[in-house]
Amino acid sequence: MKLLYFISLLFFLCIHGQSYTTQWYNMDNGLPQNSIKDIVKDKYGFIWLSMEGRVLRYDGSNFVEYKNFKLKNLSFGDFFGNIQKDSIHVFNTSEKDIVLISRRKPNIISSGPMFNSKSSTDNKIYKQLFKNNFTVRYVPSIYSFFICLNAGSYYFENNTVIYVDQKNKNRITIDLKLPHSRLRRLFAHGDYAFIADVEHKKVLQLYHGKYSYINAPSVYTDPETKIYWQQITGQVFMISHGKIYRSEFSGGKLELTYLLEYKDIDKDISGAMFYDEVTRKLYIGSSINGLKILSLSDFSVSRKNLPYQDEVCYAAVPYGDHSVLTQEGIVYSSGSSERIYTAPQSYDKRYILEDDTGNLVYRENNSIHIRYKNTGFTKYDSVSFKGKEINGLYKSAGLYMASFISRMQSYLYIYKQDQFSKIERIIPCKDKIEAVVRYNKDLLYIGSSGGIFVYSFARNKVIKLIGKGLPVKQIIRTKDGNVWFTTYNRGIYLIKDHKAVRLPSDKNAFLANAHYLLEDRNSNLWISSDNGLFQVSKNTLLQYMKAPKGAITYYRYTKKQGLLNNEFNGSANPCAHKLNDGQFVFPSMEGFVFFNPDRIKAYYPVAHDLYLERARIKGKMIQLKDKLFLECGYKNAEVYIDIPYYSDLENIYLQAKLSDNKDSQWVNVKSDKTFRLTNIEPGTYNLIVRFLSSGTGKFIYKTIPVEVEAYFYQTLFFKILIAVIVIFIILMIIQIRTNFLRLKNKVLKNTIDHKDKQLLETHNKLKSESDYQKKLIESISHDITTPVKFIALLSQELNQSEDLKTQKKYFDSIYKTSEQLYKFTLSLKEYTELYKQESTDDDEYSFYDLIETKRLLFEEIAARKNTFIYNFCDHQLKTRLNKNILLAVFHNIIDNAVKNTSDGEITITSTSAESHIEIIIKDTGSGMSDEQMIYYTGLFKKKENEHMTFKNYGLGLHMVVQLMMKINSEMTFHQNTPKGTLIKILIKI
Repeated sequence: MKLLYFISLLFFLCIHGQSYTTQWYNMDNGLPQNSIKDIVKDKYGFIWLSMEGRVLRYDGSNFVEYKNFKLKNLSFGDFFGNIQKDSIHVFNTSEKDIVLISRRKPNIISSGPMFNSKSSTDNKIYKQLFKNNFTVRYVPSIYSFFICLNAGSYYFENNTVIYVDQKNKNRITIDLKLPHSRLRRLFAHGDYAFIADVEHKKVLQLYHGKYSYINAPSVYTDPETKIYWQQITGQVFMISHGKIYRSEFSGGKLELTYLLEYKDIDKDISGAMFYDEVTRKLYIGSSINGLKILSLSDFSVSRKNLPYQDEVCYAAVPYGDHSVLTQEGIVYSSGSSERIYTAPQSYDKRYILEDDTGNLVYRENNSIHIRYKNTGFTKYDSVSFKGKEINGLYKSAGLYMASFISRMQSYLYIYKQDQFSKIERIIPCKDKIEAVVRYNKDLLYIGSSGGIFVYSFARNKVIKLIGKGLPVKQIIRTKDGNVWFTTYNRGIYLIKDHKAVRLPSDKNAFLANAHYLLEDRNSNLWISSDNGLFQVSKNTLLQYMKAPKGAITYYRYTKKQGLLNNEFNGSANPCAHKLNDGQFVFPSMEGFVFFNPDRIKAYYPVAHDLYLERARIKGKMIQLKDKLFLECGYKNAEVYIDIPYYSDLENIYLQAKLSDNKDSQWVNVKSDKTFRLTNIEPGTYNLIVRFLSSGTGKFIYKTIPVEVEAYFYQTLFFKILIAVIVIFIILMIIQIRTNFLRLKNKVLKNTIDHKDKQLLETHNKLKSESDYQKKLIESISHDITTPVKFIALLSQELNQSEDLKTQKKYFDSIYKTSEQLYKFTLSLKEYTELYKQESTDDDEYSFYDLIETKRLLFEEIAARKNTFIYNFCDHQLKTRLNKNILLAVFHNIIDNAVKNTSDGEITITSTSAESHIEIIIKDTGSGMSDEQMIYYTGLFKKKENEHMTFKNYGLGLHMVVQLMMKINSEMTFHQNTPKGTLIKILIKI
């Protein structure tokens, strides 16, 4: 028997450390304080933490704090009670008040005799034990420590053990001398109590008032072993040199189950531990460091752990039944690695294969290396290639192949068996070759950056292109004969009827850059990607491809489930393996990931694990019963979705929607598990929440009614009342309008007589306007007279002159004046209709250009009188005023200046301000009289509709005055210094 326990001890010493991941919560990321007294899980799946001044509920994502208890002492201690009966209790430090945790929330209850953990009789203090941990103190001032089991209770007085039967209350004194100090090694399984005897290397067993000594693995009696026992959960842990074991009692024997090795357990634990068998998580509570959650993982990541070398892994070949071998000579197994031959660190890890005799064949630089198995892979030969670049190595269904790139052209070389110096066939390919798979005896699938080329050996040519334009990464054929291929950032495709059909992506589109897939014996596909490892049912995918209904749900494994790095590698051949022992192997950025797909569990909540019973409205937390009622005027409300789920929340596709019709959209619920309602119209709705309950895509739904109260003005009665009032107002408006029209008819009759008088006056004004039009025609004739008279005068002098140079000068003057006169006559039609035209144009004109047109017309006439005309207007000064009106104004003013100026000059300048543009025309001629200046300046002060009386000062300026009024501008007249006239034209902007 001793030999058996010795062998058992050796077994535990040889166990490799279980892979796990760690979550750490403290005051920096979710906990209100770092001190945790006890941990327990209720029957609904929620984790409860006992702390100073509060208790916390944990659901896998969030902590809910309960602290508003009306107690004088809020320092809570250990949990006790019955989990299955939904009755969990916790004392405060004084052990006078109790908080009962039931139906997922805590409440204060009165402390009766049955709850007392301390009692006092004959001045003796008795202390009940609910838990045994590192911090329990067995002080001499306490007369007796006792434990209550189902069948009875044990009282451990100093050096005395008394058993009290629960049924008949018999009191039995057990003949044992047991000091309080030995109670540190006390624990219980059901009705069996045990005390490890370190001195005698045995375990004391107490059962129904009788005792015996039993043998147990030496871990129990090792003085370095720490024992943790919690009665409410029935869990017992043995902690020895950083290794954590779980104690169980079965068939009369104590047995240990190894959980994991955690070197810092002595530093972190202070008396709170709980192991969740369902999710395989170990919760460790500390009095100073908060909560640590150790999640056991069935994923094992193997690394080489060599100095100054990265852990990036790509291609490998199976080596034995449970390992893979890389070209660097390193054998990777689950949780370990070993170098079997010496080789330099490879810079080309993407291609490796085994030939028919087990030799390693891989690419290194621009050659193929062959390491011989019969030499232990220590010797190798190389086949080098010149003039072309080797790209990849492939082996498929007995074919040995290599892809090359030469002058922007790709080629696939097919060799004679495994002799890489003998080429049987060369297949050209216009795109870079990435993967090659032999489909059958005749067909070869060549994956490239432009799709999959189907090559026929019988026809010796490519007969089809599948997935044109798709950058192929890997081609995989599953055991059912289906061919799948992954792409660079374009997703996964299934070849169906010689066409590429894309698989639906995951909700985060991580599978857009999938690498490789393997099929397990349960027809599940395991897909590696740049961001996690995905699992999906192959049959579900194929069924969806036939009839696309619903949505495809993928289960994603990440660092939370034990991976060291979420990024896998796939641009290699081969990049995944099925080992003979059933393990799958995928290369990643941090080692090879080993796992047995049959042992990897996908966690889903069950149907009753979702609760909609808490909401926050106007900053106040309320408990929901049958529905959520929102009063009128609320701004926002938060409904908390309580679901105890301790894995990655994204894998259950937790969604919610507020529905009053079938078109409502599902909203993904974030990690805070909160659905927010903002500015909802009054009415009755249903809040529907759903989550994935299995890998088959089945959703569980839960609904709670939501009623939004309406303001009085949003009710049906108010709307009817408003409609009646509106109809009444309309009728009143009609009545008032009718009366108004009657009155207006009377006013119109009186107005007709008044209008007759006005028409008569208008007739008289029209007659005057006709007279003005006649005067205007005379003015136009007057404007033409000057250049025509000038041309006649030059013609006469030309006839009298016999000098050729003088004649040429006259001819040139006649030509220029005639040309400008011709241009002027072209616009006479617009000139006569100036008063009918709009005051503005659509196009923009330069003042300089308008002035220049008139300067050219009068240039020769002025030159005849030894007068020069200068145009110094700003080239950038532009306007949208009517072009013809401005030309008429400039024509008349420059004409008058030319007529009255001899042996002088006419200067035209411009300035601009924020409110107007000023054009200044000044000459050195005879000038105007003061009476004329006063008269023309006064014309701008008359009312717009007042009839203008012409004086014998000329029609030209009168027309200019009216045109300036039309464009809402004015002119002023001044004496020029030393002589002549200065006219300022003020054009408003």
